[in-house]
Amino acid sequence: MMNKHLLADLDPYTAAPETDTLGFTPLAVGWLTRQRPIATGKVPANFVAHLLAFCEVGNVVFPWPRPQPCPFCGALPPSEVDGRAYTPGLGEIRVIGEEEIYAAPSLIYHYVVAHNYQPPAEFVTAVLHGPQPGTAEYNALVRSLR
Repeated sequence: MMNKHLLADLDPYTAAPETDTLGFTPLAVGWLTRQRPIATGKVPANFVAHLLAFCEVGNVVFPWPRPQPCPFCGALPPSEVDGRAYTPGLGEIRVIGEEEIYAAPSLIYHYVVAHNYQPPAEFVTAVLHGPQPGTAEYNALVRSLR
């Protein structure tokens, strides 16, 4: 079994169910741990709102049995952000890029907002310009994964 905590950004995410189902391997983003330094810095102003859409409770692709705590600040209670349901650490999300699909924990929103994590530029571009949760293209992919 793959140890997700050993993954660096843009490593192949080989534990993904879609590897066998759809024949592709997504790239890992945001599998952070205290044992490895993280990239920090600014993200575009509208990135945070777009990222939240992927991390909302209804858009988590692979939920975990219970929310996982943040490795940097501990357990996180379920919450709402701007009236949208967001439970940190609830499961995995998928983001569709121009040529890649990215697998990230739903904690990634918390990492960006609370810990100044700066995801790779290509992931940021995919969040901003790729298919958004709720669109036909995104929903079709998510249905094929579940």
